[in-house]
Amino acid sequence: MLINPTIEKLRDMKLKVMAQLLSDSDPALRELSFEERLGIMVEKEWESRKNSRIKRYIHKASFSINACIEDIDYTSDRKIDKKTLQTLSTCTYIIQKLI
Repeated sequence: MLINPTIEKLRDMKLKVMAQLLSDSDPALRELSFEERLGIMVEKEWESRKNSRIKRYIHKASFSINACIEDIDYTSDRKIDKKTLQTLSTCTYIIQKLI
């Protein structure tokens, strides 16, 4: 089987991660079955697209401050409960339908 035309077709279909994985085939992946290799390639492509979408949304949101949970100032004058905030950051309240 000619691999280069397949890689080009994957790129034409905007499946860049799958094309990259096929062209830079890891020796460990060669030992897997076709279904396992395909599953890994699809998973990597899906993760890449999801991460790109999140990055695009963050960029379009134009947040004025780049903040994260780890950088919150919990000094006593701010009266922020660290344990409560960390619990809220896991979003388990959504799954438990507590909203």
